[in-house]
Amino acid sequence: MKLFPLLLCLAAAPAPVDHPHTFLASLVDVPLKRGELIESFSIDTWGVEFKAVCHIPGGWRIRAGSAATPNGVLEGDGSQGATWFNRSSPRELRGLVLLTLVGPVQRHDIRDPPGAEPATFNGHATLSTDAGDRKVRLGYRNVRLVAARRCPSF
Repeated sequence: MKLFPLLLCLAAAPAPVDHPHTFLASLVDVPLKRGELIESFSIDTWGVEFKAVCHIPGGWRIRAGSAATPNGVLEGDGSQGATWFNRSSPRELRGLVLLTLVGPVQRHDIRDPPGAEPATFNGHATLSTDAGDRKVRLGYRNVRLVAARRCPSF
């Protein structure tokens, strides 16, 4: 009979929250300087399953997908200067894709043992400048995740 109260406590305890979790992902905080434009971006992913591209900004091509392995990619490029973005967090790149994470966001590459696990989000943006193109790094801080079950209606 001493076992009954223990079983009752275990049954009442909330189940631990685990992955996978589904999110709307936005591209944010691209490090632009005055007069620069976001021309394109490419983010390698690890442990991300893409469910849908929710919308495609006018004049842009968006590609999102995963391999049979845990790696994948989220890429976008504007077709010409008039379609490039002059803001670091363009409204057009909010709620861009619906994705599922199979684990928590890995902020940095785990290198021990070598090649153990890459960061969840790791890439770059190409910026158009007066002096030509400039590449800047993108990582987990540039991908805003908001819990969601489906793409928003636009």
